[in-house]
Parts: sequence; structure tokens; C-alpha cells
Amino acid sequence: MRKISRIKRLAAMTLTASLIYTGVVLPGASAAGAESHAAVSPAANERAIENLGRTNVYFEENRGQFNSKARYFARGTSGYDLFLTDRDAVYVVRERNRTPTPTRKDPRAGIEELANRPPARAAAVYMSLVGANETSSTEGLAQLEHKTNYFKGAESNWRTDIPNYSEVRMNGLYDGIGAVWRGRESGGVQYDFVIQPNADPNQVEWNVTGADDVALDGDGNLIISTEFGAIRQNKPFTFQESEGVKTEIASAFVLEPKLADNGAKSFSVKFGVGEYDRTKPLTIDPSVNLSNLSFSTFLGGIDDETGYGIEVDAAGNIYVAGRTSSIGFPTTTGTFDTGANGDVDAFVVKMTAPGSSLIYSTFIGGTADDRLEGLTVDSSGNAFVTGGTSSANFPTTPGAFDTVFGGGSFDAFATKLNATGSALSYSTFIGGTSDDESYGITIDTGGDAFVVGYTASSNFPTTVGSFDTTFNGGFYDGFVLKLNPAGTSLSYSTFLGSSDIDLVTAVATDSSGNATVGGSTRSTSFPTTVGAFDTTHNGGLTDVFVTKLNPTASALTYSTYIGGNAEESTTGLALDSSGGAFICGQTTDGTVDYPTTVGAFDTTHSGTTYDGFVTKLNPSGSALSYSTFVSGTAGATPANLALDLSGNAVVTGGTFTGFPTTTGAYDTSNNGGQDAFVTKLNGTGSALIYSSFVGGAGIDNAYSVAIDKSGNILVTGETLSTSGFPSTSEVLQPQPNGGRDAFVTKLGDYSISGRAMDHNGGPIANAAVQMSGLQSGFMLSDAQGYYGFTDTASSGTTWVSATSALYNFTPSTYELFPGGNYVLQFVGRPISSGPTIAYGPVGGAVTSTAGNIGLPFTSLSIVDVHGNVRTTTTDAGGGYRFDNIRLGEMYVVYAERDGFNFEPSTAIVNLMTSDLNINFAARPAVSRPVQDFDGDGKTDLAVFRPSEGNWYIEESQTGRLRVVRFGTAGDIPIAEDFDGDRRADISVFRPSTGVWYRLNSSDGGFFAMNFGTNGDVPVPADFDGDGKTDIAVFRPSDGVWHRISSATGDYSAIQWGIASDRPVPADFDSDGRADLAVFRDGVWYRLNSSNGQPSIFQFGTAGDIPSAADFDGDGRPDTAVFRPADGTWHWLDNFDGEYHAVRYGLGTDKPIPADYNGDGRLEQAVYRGGIWYRLFPDGKSAASAFGLPTDIPITKMR
Repeated sequence: MRKISRIKRLAAMTLTASLIYTGVVLPGASAAGAESHAAVSPAANERAIENLGRTNVYFEENRGQFNSKARYFARGTSGYDLFLTDRDAVYVVRERNRTPTPTRKDPRAGIEELANRPPARAAAVYMSLVGANETSSTEGLAQLEHKTNYFKGAESNWRTDIPNYSEVRMNGLYDGIGAVWRGRESGGVQYDFVIQPNADPNQVEWNVTGADDVALDGDGNLIISTEFGAIRQNKPFTFQESEGVKTEIASAFVLEPKLADNGAKSFSVKFGVGEYDRTKPLTIDPSVNLSNLSFSTFLGGIDDETGYGIEVDAAGNIYVAGRTSSIGFPTTTGTFDTGANGDVDAFVVKMTAPGSSLIYSTFIGGTADDRLEGLTVDSSGNAFVTGGTSSANFPTTPGAFDTVFGGGSFDAFATKLNATGSALSYSTFIGGTSDDESYGITIDTGGDAFVVGYTASSNFPTTVGSFDTTFNGGFYDGFVLKLNPAGTSLSYSTFLGSSDIDLVTAVATDSSGNATVGGSTRSTSFPTTVGAFDTTHNGGLTDVFVTKLNPTASALTYSTYIGGNAEESTTGLALDSSGGAFICGQTTDGTVDYPTTVGAFDTTHSGTTYDGFVTKLNPSGSALSYSTFVSGTAGATPANLALDLSGNAVVTGGTFTGFPTTTGAYDTSNNGGQDAFVTKLNGTGSALIYSSFVGGAGIDNAYSVAIDKSGNILVTGETLSTSGFPSTSEVLQPQPNGGRDAFVTKLGDYSISGRAMDHNGGPIANAAVQMSGLQSGFMLSDAQGYYGFTDTASSGTTWVSATSALYNFTPSTYELFPGGNYVLQFVGRPISSGPTIAYGPVGGAVTSTAGNIGLPFTSLSIVDVHGNVRTTTTDAGGGYRFDNIRLGEMYVVYAERDGFNFEPSTAIVNLMTSDLNINFAARPAVSRPVQDFDGDGKTDLAVFRPSEGNWYIEESQTGRLRVVRFGTAGDIPIAEDFDGDRRADISVFRPSTGVWYRLNSSDGGFFAMNFGTNGDVPVPADFDGDGKTDIAVFRPSDGVWHRISSATGDYSAIQWGIASDRPVPADFDSDGRADLAVFRDGVWYRLNSSNGQPSIFQFGTAGDIPSAADFDGDGRPDTAVFRPADGTWHWLDNFDGEYHAVRYGLGTDKPIPADYNGDGRLEQAVYRGGIWYRLFPDGKSAASAFGLPTDIPITKMR
């Protein structure tokens, strides 16, 4: 036993004195002590991670490890410590010990701070309840599984098995008043005061001392400032709850500065509360600023797109699904389908929390029309979509329920896309021999998918024992089905309808497996249940219905009509925690008697063509909890709704002038034509909490809404506005692309999000990411390494850091300033458990993102804490190494090379191991002269067949063959990046007319321009340095270069050359702009764009074919020739002038040098009779048959 104790003591001594041992390094208050790590078993690590992810912020009971006045200590608050007594709270805000991040321009920045850190200081803020009962008590609630142990000093001082709790309750603070402290949804701590019936909330008063200042910001939030940071308590959300519905009560902080007895600053903080029902409990919760446009982006190609579904995950990543008819819709490499398939395709997009970039984007469809209608996402990030398809070759998966198109105009489909968007987990048709289409999909916790829609097929698949297995003989019946988690069979399937038209348009499920569906019906005998709210059709064209099925769909739990004497339809449905069903939809101008409830927000139809409504049914379907119109003087068409954490309904759709908005909302005026709207109703439907327009000068409509864990609202839909539609900077697509574009708009707080990954770009799951500042938070990165905070501060500095028991992160901490969204990447290096030594090597690799191959000629510098700099250069394989580096100190390492940007731009590292790898990813700063059609950084094999006018392209990324008809015999094929998207555009120059024709890769747009005459030689290149290829010709008859700037549209003409010259434009002087150059009988004549100076030099002989090819990979074109007389390539390195020669080819070959493997170096290559021969830098050769002898290979050489 003594031996075991000694081992424990030795283990504890290797850690810092304040370490809390819980089986894994848990983040405590961020500045409480130095970062430490303990080796743990994988099983213990998994258990601790599981508990940590479940408890985030927790409260540790005081068992003698703290001052005796403290009862509980909050762990994981990030940015401050928090102690709770029986009636007080003490915040300790410490001076941050953060690691600065040097800027790229000054790699030495911050080095002195790293070497000379002063001791940490702290400020204590006391919040005492004035007049609180001396007999009040405190207790922990919801005890957690894990315990805390302290092994410090002598064994008599150890503390073991200390309980931890999710919440702390303060009892009897005042007569009838208590408080509960708990973790926020995204981390941090909040408190609620609970006021019992007939108790007086005016008793509650905080006295704040120890702060430099206490103030209210413009949004009513309480800001407690200290020398070392500030604490923010959000404006109170005060409510009363009845039957699961929270009704907000007006409230605010009331602040009064005072002086303490000793003359120090003191502040009184009370709560001003409006009128409320004093016979019921009242909760005051100092808690999103929906008036802030967090971001807004367009999403689309040159044709039409519409967003029909939107979801958000725990990390704040956003999923959008819809329809597109653009072949240039933005997709990402490595996803399931990157090319358009038919007239209308479905799309599924996952984007980062600030809407700045795509995580993945894919088409889903066949060669006909594919109409996506619904989207949902599970907790693992798998996306489920549904709709209707007329494509017999719509993608299905082996073993799926139905892999054959059933017939009719449309079959329904249900498709599950994996978390990375790279493959279908399952995909199936659903239908019979007539028309079938799905409108909605949801999933349960077991992964079963519930799909609803309509069918005209009498042989639509149903299951034995379901409620209705026979088609009812009308035009359409609704259907409700449950698909098993593998998508291989139906758990149940039933018709839902009667003798006329019945459409099921929305579905939601509860925790017991009951499905509640909504839709519209023209059937007067639609099935209803005894005791339901309305069992009789109301005589109009259609009524709304709401139906709840039992878990096996064998019977209806309830079913009711809802409607008036004209036409009603429902478009959205949601369930609250008690089972109440919320629906939204629209009524026609004849529906003056649509049922509303007394006291609802709007009980009168406006008389316009369509009025929107929001209706809530009680859990049994027997009565309306509330029902209100949501419209205006010009009408509205709600499309969907969602519920926030308090059960308030948020509805979105389209509307016109006169729609009701709320004071201070983002946009309170119609922008012209139809606008989208976002409206939030209170829990009783009696008032609007928030309501805003979202739109531009054209027609705008929203079709789906989602709410993230912090209450921010996201909507998607479509816009035809060419001006005025809101967009923000640094988003994916700030401008419309033409036609109808989808949009994604977020109202609420800015986000801080990103990814934890290793140096190879692989995900690091369960990294502990902390946010501190005026707003604090904590979360674990998900399985793909993503994290996100959506509840962020609008002022003050914020710090975000990442820790792990298995990795050190670079950088470890980011310092951020308010006013925008941030995407932060943490790159992790595995922690070594081996011993340290005094000196050792530091090295790694620089890898080109174009081809994932090492990049030579890159300069690496390492800077120590004293400002000393050492430099080296990468070898031919991209590797580098610094020897004899003193370990255990802080260093900055950075990479430099013209023409490349590096990630990370600088690496701040603490060398604690004997052999440290620091790797950099190099991304070309400008497009390379390769015929890259699929955007993977490699040249694709491509030929133009004059006899057909067809282009044949083999994409190097997927091996997919593309055939595009574009051009006629006699055209000169050109593959250059004219639109700046880093992909080659399909283009031809027609000498007979001097016209350029182009098909843009970015948006599929067609372009034609008359620029040139018969006999001109096309010489497209980036002459103005804007990253896009300019249209240009060389006219042999007079030696003049004619060009149009893509940046400004300006025309210029320069005489440089004679009739017999061969033009070779390229950026020889490395200024980012192509130089004018001609080859004449072995002599090169060049006019530098950087300084206007000419140069003339001999390299080659008459008959050689000139080339400006970067064979050495230094980012600059080399002077090169191919000699047909003997099939030899000759070139001079631009970097050092070294001469090279290699024999590769025959006299009749067509030279086609390009970067076929993506390593940043062009390979010697020739085209011979339909075969491509390539010689790689390692001496290996490859031959590929692609094309016919009469085809023209696509190459930059003319």
C-alpha cells in the first residue's frame, strides 16, 4: 500500500501544483496555472472525454481544497474563476498569460514577450446579495459521474472523491426567492432567480465591489470591468411558464453607482420587472441580438438556384439543400458529384459558421429533373434529403429499398449523404407506377427516417398492419413512411387520405416515436378522430389537417381539420417538448373565418390574396392553444417555422409592404416587390418578439429556417434582386451570379468557428476549445475536428484556445477583436512521452497543395527568443532541417517563396521533444499555366476534335470523361483561366472571323468577343496581374501585340516582334505580370513588364520550338526549347541559370509540357498519334492513350 502511495506522489509531482487529476487534463479557469499533461489509458481518456463533453462547465464542491467560505467552485469557465458561497458570488479575473501570434510581415514580433513573461496578477469581483437571509443554504444538483482528486504535498493534504455537479441551487435567499447557477449552452455560467407566487422580485439586489466600473451597454447587457478583463451578464430574459409555454415578461437591469463605507466604488444592480401574474412563479434569467446581420451570402451559378432546406450543427456549421439548373454551381473536390447531371439537380452544401467558405458541396441527381424538397441532419453530420425525381438514373445505392424508377412523371426519393459529403450512405426511390413526390423528411434518435408526400400510385408500397394500405381513389393520397437506418426496408408505410386530393407536406416526431404530420386536403371524408378539434371539412377548396400517428402507424392518435370557408394550406410543422404541434401556412382572401384565438396577435384576415397564419394545437389535438394571422396589409406566405429553446415559434416566408415589424429589427421597411421575412412570436402567440424584412429591390422569398444553440436565426430561399439584397463582406459569394440565386442569411451574434486538425489536414476530435472574454464558452471538437461558438460578445477582446491530452496546438491561442465572424484553425502536433534533450534537430516538409508533393527552393527561417535567425532551403523533395536547436525554448518558424502563400504563415512552437516536425502547406498565389479543368492543381488530358467540334477531357481528380461540344473545324482551342476561379475555361479563337468564344468554368456562362483578324496568333496571358487571363493576339504582319485588360477593360497595342517570330508570353521577371517575348531563329527578345527594359539573348537554334515552362518548380518560367531534329528538350533554370538537356520525343511529336502530377513543376511531355507521353522529375515515364491522331491536344504552346 505504501508503494502505491509513493507512485501516486511521484506522478503528481510531474504536474503543476494546482493540477486536478480526473483521468484527463480538463480545462480549468484559463489562467489558474501552467499547461500540463498526464499520460492516461485510452479507456480512461474516452470515459473522461465522454463526461467532459456531457458536462462542459460543472461545479466542484469545497471539501477543504479552497477557502472555507466558498461552497462550490465552477470548473471550465475560461477567463475567470468563480466561487459560490451560500449567498454570494466571487469572480477572480486573472491577467492573461497568452502567447502572442507574430504577424507575417514581422516574424520576430512577440519574441521578447515570450521570453520575459511577468507573474500573473488578478482582480476579485464580489457580488453580494443585499439583505439576503442569513439562513440561506446552497446545494449541488445533478451530480456527475466523475470525481475530482487532489494529490498535493503530504498525503494528509490529499483530497479524493470530491463530487461535481451540473447545477448549484441557492435556497431561501429571500422570502419566496431562490437562485440556480448552471452552465450556458455554449459554456460559461449563468444564474436564474426563481420568484415564487406572491413573492416580491424587488427584494433582489446585487452589491458589486472590486470592479473598476459597472455599466450597461447599448443592448442592456451588464458589463463588469476590471483591469484584466470584463465579465458580461446578458440582459435578463424574464418569463412565466404554463403548460410548457414560456411567456416573456418585460425586464431590465437597474444600475446605481454607490460608494462603500471605506470610500471604494460600489454598484447596486437590481431587476426591473414589468406586470406579470403574481399567482404563478417568475424566473429572471440574465441570458441574441437578432437585429444584427451576422452574415448574408448568395449561393449559385449563372442560372437558377433555390434553397429549400437549412440546418445547423453543434459546431455552427450550416447545411443548405435545394435545386440548381447551373452547370457552374460551386462544388468542392472530393465530394459525391461535382458535375451537373440534367436540367435541374439537387444540391447539398455544408458551409462554415460565418458563411465564408464551403466545407463540401455536391450535386445529387440524374439526367432529368430532380426536385429537392426537404433536408434534415443527424448529430453525426449526415445529411438526409428528399424530394421528387424524373430521372430513371437518379443515384441509388446497392441494397437500398428500391433501386428502380417506378414510372409516372416523378418518383419520390430519400437519400442519406455521409458526413464529409463524399459518398451516399444510402439512396432509394420511393413510389409506384404513377406520380409520387416527397415534401418532408425527419429522423429519430435511432436513425430511422420519416418521409411524407403524395402519391397517385395505387401500388405505392405500404406495409402490413399500417393504418391504411389501400389507395383511396382520389387524384392524390398522402403517404407517411418510416425507413430503417440502413435505408434497406420500410418499418412502416401508410396512405393518408380519402376520395379527393390529399397532400402531406410536413412531418415531426417526438421522443416516443410518434409522427405528427401536416398537409392540406380537398377530401370531405379525410380521416379524423373523435374529440379532435375539428372533425368536419369547412367547405372551402382545401382545409389544413394535422394528424398524429402512433409509433407503428397502425392507428391515428388524433387527426383534425383546421380551416375556413375558402382555401388553406400548411407548409411547416414543429413539435414542442410537451407534444404541442405548431403549423404555419396561408389562407386565401376568401377565408375570413379561419379559426383564431382570443388574445392572439392578429385575429382579422387582411383581405389580401394570401394571409399567413401560425397555429398551435394542444398535445391531444383537441383544441387550439393559439392561432393568429401573421400577415400585413399586403399579405404574406409563410413557408416554414422552427422553435427556439423557449418554445417560441420563428416563421419565415415572403411578404410585401405593410408586414408588421418590431422596433429595432434589422430591417423594418419593405425593399421593393416581395421580400422575405423573419418573425418570432412569443409563447402564447399574443405578440411579436421580433420581426424583420430581408430583401432587395426584386423578388425575394425564404423557404426554410433554422435556429442554432444560441438562438441565432438562419434562413435560406431565393432572390431575384440584382441590387439591394443584403450581403456581407468575407462571405462565400457576396454578389449574385445571375438568374435566381439561393441565399443564406444569419440574424444574431457573430460566430467564432474553425477546425482542429493535424499537420496533414486530418481531423482532431475531442479537442477542448475555450472562448474567454466578455463571453465565455467551452466545447469539444466533433468527429471531423469542427467547433463553433455562436453566442459571442459584441465588444471587448476575445481569446480562443485549444488544448488536448494528445496534441500541442499551433497557435495555442488567438486574440480577436469584435465586429465580425472568425474562422480559426488549430494545427496539432502529437505530444511525445519521451525524454527531452538539450539540443536536437528541427525539420519538416513544405508541401504544395497542388499535388501534395514536396516543394523545393523554399526558404525556411527559425527565430529564437533572443531574435537570432537561422535560414535554410528545402531540398528537391521539399524537406528541410535545422540541426543543433536548443530544446525547451520558444521559437518562430516561417516559410517564404515567391509565388506561394503558406499555411500556417508562422508557427510558434515550444520545442519539448528531441525531434520536432513542423510542416507547411504551400498554395500558389497565382494560377499556374496548366490546363486544369477540375481545379485539383494538375493538368488534365484534353483534346479538341475538329471533325466534331467536341472537347474530350479526362479529369485527373476523378478520371471522369467529359465531352463538351464547343467549336468548329479551323478553330484554335485554348484552355486558360479567364474568370479567375483557378480552373481552365473552354475557349476557342476563330481565325476566320477573329472572334473569341468561351465557356466559363465558374458559372457556365457563355462569352463571345471579336478581337483579332485572320492570321493573328492568340497569346492569352495575365498581362495586368489580376489573376485572370487577358485576351490578346500577336499580329505577325506588323509584329504588334494587341490585348484587353481583364481588370480594367482597357485596350493596348505594343509593337514587339516581326512576322517570322514565335510569341512566348510569360512572367519571366516574376512581377506577377506576363512579359512580351518572341523567339527568332534561336534568339529570345523579351520586354520586361516590371521595368520596361528589353533583353536579348541566344538560346536555341532555328527550327526549335520555344517554351516558357517552369521545369524546376521555383514558380518562375524557365527559358526552354524542344528540338524536333533530335527530340531533345533544352532549358535554363530561371532560379540559378543552370543548363539542362534531356532527350524525350520524336521530330514529329507535338510538345505539351505541363504539370501533370501537381508538384509545381512542369514535366516534359509530347503528344504522338493519340498517345500522351510524360517524363517526371524522378525519371519515370508514363504513356496514356487519349485521343485520335487527328485530334489537337490542349496545350499552352501555340
